[in-house]
Amino acid sequence: MAGTRPISVGNTTFLLDRIGLDCAPLQYVRELTQNSLEAIGKRRERGWTGRGQIVWDFDWALLESPGLLKLQISDNGCGMTGPQIESYINSLSSSGSEQGFAANFGVGAKISAGKENPIGLVYKSWVDGSGVMAHFWRDPSVGYGLRQHEVNGHFGYFRPVPPELKSSPIDDCGTSVTLLGNEEFENTCWKPELKQKWLIQYLNSRYFTLPDDVTILARDFSKRNSDDKLNSPQVRLDNDGSQMRSIQGMKHYLDSYCETSGNLRLSNAIAHWYLMPEKLAVSGGIWDESSHVAALFQSELYDLKRSHEARAELISFGIIYGHRRVVLYIEPDTSVLNVVSNTARSNLQIISGENSIPLPWADWAAEFRENIPQPIKAMMDQILSQADTGNYEDEVKKRLREIKELLRMTRYRRTTTGPISAAGELPGGASVLTDETREPRRKTSSKPKLGGSTSDLYAAFLTEEGDSAVELKNRDNTPKVEWISIVDRTREQGDLEDKAARYIPEQNLIMANADFRGFQRVMEVLSESYSSADPSMIKQTVQAWSTLQLVEAVLGIQSLQGSPEWSSQQDLQSALSEEALTTAVMVRYASISQMRRQLGYQVGRAEQSQGHNETVG
Repeated sequence: MAGTRPISVGNTTFLLDRIGLDCAPLQYVRELTQNSLEAIGKRRERGWTGRGQIVWDFDWALLESPGLLKLQISDNGCGMTGPQIESYINSLSSSGSEQGFAANFGVGAKISAGKENPIGLVYKSWVDGSGVMAHFWRDPSVGYGLRQHEVNGHFGYFRPVPPELKSSPIDDCGTSVTLLGNEEFENTCWKPELKQKWLIQYLNSRYFTLPDDVTILARDFSKRNSDDKLNSPQVRLDNDGSQMRSIQGMKHYLDSYCETSGNLRLSNAIAHWYLMPEKLAVSGGIWDESSHVAALFQSELYDLKRSHEARAELISFGIIYGHRRVVLYIEPDTSVLNVVSNTARSNLQIISGENSIPLPWADWAAEFRENIPQPIKAMMDQILSQADTGNYEDEVKKRLREIKELLRMTRYRRTTTGPISAAGELPGGASVLTDETREPRRKTSSKPKLGGSTSDLYAAFLTEEGDSAVELKNRDNTPKVEWISIVDRTREQGDLEDKAARYIPEQNLIMANADFRGFQRVMEVLSESYSSADPSMIKQTVQAWSTLQLVEAVLGIQSLQGSPEWSSQQDLQSALSEEALTTAVMVRYASISQMRRQLGYQVGRAEQSQGHNETVG
């Protein structure tokens, strides 16, 4: 029988380096922790009933002599023999675990930790009291692999290790991995570019929940300076407050501090939402207290969005006000969706046939918007009740009627009995004028389907020879405008900073930034010209005309939709971006003239009325 030669990898180091580019800088912390959790699970499968423990700490052997500060993870899992280390550590995709798209790949630690620690990862592992050590590194000449050692005249890729090198919590079985970093004297426990308690916060923020029968501890390195010389390690560490902290996972902290929480069932997922207090009295930085959005899969958080990304996502979910108080996790229903993580374990995908597609965030957002939980809705209503968001809807519509023909593109729908004939393409497309004579449409016995969203809609030029058609009436699609400001808590610091407005297409809503310096400057100039005018009159005048500018900009772009040149969502999003809307309101010559005219009339009437009252008095 003819056989097949399995494929081999010609340059493993290049492949690992290339895939490693997709890994987040701290991904190795997750990978090594997950390996320890799996090792504890394997030991349980063999009948062990003890409590699992994982400890992130200094490698005390290297700290005491020669005084190196190297980060180490240790566990009391099943451990590895020398041959198992060779097999698991020095193979591209082997971990000793069951592999699968939704399970372990066996490449995570090698990719993420190897990339961040080219001079090596030192493995020390015990099985039934017998220990071995191996050194995985990036050889400058060969690339990634196990370093060879000489023991009693023989060379191998592992060697015996004495019991005194055991780290807590290793007993008869367990493994420790020491991260050596980029150079010999690098302190791999300290991350000067990150928050002080970077390791504790990362672990708590990566995991939603952790197994009840496992304790994870991490040392607080926050009081340690990167250039400290430790002559007396134990004394110095105790004096500067360094201590071990228990890792709990995000659910523990959110449940402890939230004002209220709940779960909303979506068609193929569950939305876990948390409403945090207005002022969260938390210090220490050991978990993610800020508003964020993530996907929840197998007790871990993926696709994490913070700051402006989280704000944009929450707005799409209908949480327009108070979004800094909301934490939202979407857990896909794996009985409906075939969800897997990417190789780097940084984001999630859905396997559909032979393809992988992104998570359906837009669909989840639409469902959530239609069923916003009552506590979140009440929070937004409270903010709105105390805010002056401006209501210029009637005034804007009145002014828009004067230019309605400019904002409307005529469209027609084919019918069998239409009173007019139409031909051509969508607005902005090719002209119907050609060198060829167009043949009249032949009548057929089959009638076209009419009405509904599947109708053949097209804009066209009227012709004597065309398809029978009726003109479509444009529905009122005027966007609503709400003015937001830090003063009344409808806008938060950093949101729309120095931008005029944001358009939310899902709700046909424009959020106008009352704090934008472009608006503020116009009010200052008008106040100087009309010193007797009430400040509220000037504010209302500026906001009313600026509202018109924003609405007109959005309607103008919407009228272009449908043509080949405006068919992509990316083009439309660019034209209606925060930057584009800011540009629209910065065209001010004509609008300021209108504002001056209106204020002159209002101030004149007010002064006239005041003079009349004084005369009567």
